Amino acid sequence: MKGEGEAGRNGGSKGDLYIVIHIKRHSIYSRKAEHVLCDIPITITGATLGTEIEVPMVDGTKEKYRIPEGTQTGTKFAIKNKGFKSVNGNWRGDFVFTVIVQTPKKLTREQRDLLLELAKTMDEQPPIRKKGIFG
Repeated sequence: MKGEGEAGRNGGSKGDLYIVIHIKRHSIYSRKAEHVLCDIPITITGATLGTEIEVPMVDGTKEKYRIPEGTQTGTKFAIKNKGFKSVNGNWRGDFVFTVIVQTPKKLTREQRDLLLELAKTMDEQPPIRKKGIFG
């Protein structure tokens, strides 16, 4: 801030005031310009069959969002105009979240048997992605 600092020596004019702001990292949200970013865990059944989730927004509210069936971990979704307001314009960024599919660590005997039955009906070998000349 020009001219808002301390007075100069021997009655000299005021200097400039510099303000340094440190922003503490949030445990859930991060920011990229006006966009809010976060990871949202979903269940393996929700990812496979599709589901509706409640996304926790920065202001404490929740937005319902429909996750389509067959969603893979790492898929990004955006809720338009739910990010931060632009400082230099009259628009808002987006709320962008990445789904992380949670694989169960422990299964009951019944759940394990059901998954084994499902596995018998499916081709369990995922497709191999071929790399091109440049990776």
